[in-house]
Amino acid sequence: MKRIIGKILSYLDYYKKRSISSYQRSQFFRNKKSTIHPTFRWGEDNHLYLHPEAEFHFAENTEINQANFITVKKGGKLTLGKGTYITRATISCLGEIEIGENCILGEGMKIFDHNHQYTKQPFSVSKTDFNIGKVKIGNNVWTGANVIILKDVTIGDNVILGAGCVIYKDVPANSVIINKQEQKLFSVN
Repeated sequence: MKRIIGKILSYLDYYKKRSISSYQRSQFFRNKKSTIHPTFRWGEDNHLYLHPEAEFHFAENTEINQANFITVKKGGKLTLGKGTYITRATISCLGEIEIGENCILGEGMKIFDHNHQYTKQPFSVSKTDFNIGKVKIGNNVWTGANVIILKDVTIGDNVILGAGCVIYKDVPANSVIINKQEQKLFSVN
């Protein structure tokens, strides 16, 4: 009986660590337009910055696993569809990022809906001024490790983005994108 009770307590402890605390939930609900489904799960060692005027919507069974860096600035909007899972990613939202249902976003993945403004004559890159856009990711999208998704990109449904890809233009539905590398053979004579 002690063994069974020990197992039950172990499971409860595991799920307690995976659920979002009331303090963390209060940090999310600074903007009254935002919504988090009660089944949303929040892992350990996440770094989060949500501006009080940021808006976000996390649907049922979404999970932001562990070691993620998520920033949603003033006026930004982040949406996660039902059943989406994110781990060890960076999401930086100044405009709008919408991620569909049943997505698996892998380690090292980065999403940016903006880039720095710059001038050519004289050459200068602004530290604080940005060109802001939107990123829209469809349903059933899977990203391999170290995928980077840049602003003004729409990714269709049922897409696989292979490890190391930099996505800077739209990807149609039902596609597989790979980071193509040329290999040249040579002899050492």
